[in-house]
Amino acid sequence: MKTNTKTIAKSSRKSAEKIIALILAVILLCAGTAFATSPSAYAVDIYDGTEITRVETNKNDPYQIVEQANIVLNEKDRLNVDNFTFGKDSTITIYRATAVSFTSLEGESIYTVCAGKVSDLLADLNVTLEEGQILNVPEDTLLTEGLAVSVMEARTVTVTADGETKTLTFGEGTVQDILNAANITLGENDDVVPALDTQISDQLEIIVYRVTFAERTAKETIHFKKETKNDPKMLVGKSEIVQEGKDGSKNVTYRDKYRDGVLYSSEAISEEILTPATTQITAKGTMKKTLSHSKLKNGGTPISELTPPKGLEIVDGAPTSYSKIIRGKAAAYSARPGAKTASGRRVMPGHIAVNPKQIPYGTEMWIVSTDGYVYGYAIAADTGGFIHQGKFTVDLFMNTTAECRQWGARDVIIYVL
Repeated sequence: MKTNTKTIAKSSRKSAEKIIALILAVILLCAGTAFATSPSAYAVDIYDGTEITRVETNKNDPYQIVEQANIVLNEKDRLNVDNFTFGKDSTITIYRATAVSFTSLEGESIYTVCAGKVSDLLADLNVTLEEGQILNVPEDTLLTEGLAVSVMEARTVTVTADGETKTLTFGEGTVQDILNAANITLGENDDVVPALDTQISDQLEIIVYRVTFAERTAKETIHFKKETKNDPKMLVGKSEIVQEGKDGSKNVTYRDKYRDGVLYSSEAISEEILTPATTQITAKGTMKKTLSHSKLKNGGTPISELTPPKGLEIVDGAPTSYSKIIRGKAAAYSARPGAKTASGRRVMPGHIAVNPKQIPYGTEMWIVSTDGYVYGYAIAADTGGFIHQGKFTVDLFMNTTAECRQWGARDVIIYVL
């Protein structure tokens, strides 16, 4: 009986130990499960303007976390939780409400208080941009005190630079604003067409030229200049080159401007004279020939019946323009009407006899006696009988013998035209 009793008691103790062990295992399992569902604390940085507050928390609600940091939110403040992840080190950004304005395309303005970005303002105002409309600032712009947001008509602008063309949609602004938006940086010498301060318009084309400079030296000709000087010792109508002109040479240094590698312009920046040019100088006569008499006879009326050529200007009985002057003595002769001269011309006052070796047939002249008688316009047409005597220079034809006697022999000035 004792043996059986001991055996039963021992068996009961073993059963009790197993039950206790099972209970402990269940307790440990439950404790492990509870530990797994209750995470450890993590760090959250809260950005509030320039202030940063760090919170150790195990909360999963951003607003509760901000409250835990003892930060007070106003009614229209917003939280940006784009970088918040529950259970991991994260950040929360507070957008404080601020006074801003919004102006529609029609010019109607709304002043309000809003927090966040421009896109949040549009959402609060239930504004949806239509096709062809654009804002003056990007929609991801942070709202700041006094920010003025307005709707504008969209303008399409193309910008060409460095071999690439970009198309941008822009509202109001200048060419410089477009370049800034396109992230195009200008060099010190670069050219932009149109100018940087030009107001943009729809379909405006902007071109940026990358500018470089290079210097070069070239040998060039210096063309001689011409100069005319009055010569009071030379008769009016005569001229003579007294110094021949001669070209010179020089080295010229140029600064060449290249736009995108293409020569655009050149500027001479210095020069070195190698051989100076020689100026051509022409002397021009200014002396007027005066006759030895006090005044012209017969009022200066010519004896010659020939019509002077057009353009022949007579002043004080003498031409203003001629090729040379012959001083000599003139006799007079006459012939029957209709007679022919040695050159075949009909005899008449104006057709005169000459020594053809001195004055060729056809030579045009203007003849005035030194005592004031104007024979006038004459043409060398006949051979004078005086050529064998050598006493006379010309023989002037007169209509009558009486006129010949009246003329006699006179000293004359022959202007060869």
